[in-house]
Amino acid sequence: MANEARSTAMLRVRLEGPPGLLSHDDIQITVSIRNDNPHRGNSHQLAGTATPEQVRAHIWGAWKFSADGRDDTGRTVAPQQLAVGEWTRYGLAPTTPPPWSATTTDAWHRDYANEPVRLSITAMSKGSTWAVPLEVPVTTEGTA
Repeated sequence: MANEARSTAMLRVRLEGPPGLLSHDDIQITVSIRNDNPHRGNSHQLAGTATPEQVRAHIWGAWKFSADGRDDTGRTVAPQQLAVGEWTRYGLAPTTPPPWSATTTDAWHRDYANEPVRLSITAMSKGSTWAVPLEVPVTTEGTA
């Protein structure tokens, strides 16, 4: 949920399953923001342009993590322990256009204003791993 000015947002994650996890104690979860286009950055690099790695590393969406324990890009937060039925939350901050782009920050925010946050949640416990891709709509306080 974003504040009215869309200058910050809060993401709440609740671990609900799968049912097989009920027999597990704490489960380690890692939450990451996915690339909106997994093929972005796969084309040939032109001289003087961003490298494929730079293109893939950029968050092509409206939000990045602002919480403690995030990586340098704001794409991933540090793993946490959760039990089924528990929840946690993460702070989010607006992204900016890539440094090599001529797009203004205002135009960038308009382009992504109604786009969902594309997440990948990985849960690990007792040698098993589950990965769940999600798209979470962003609501503004007072409209949810």
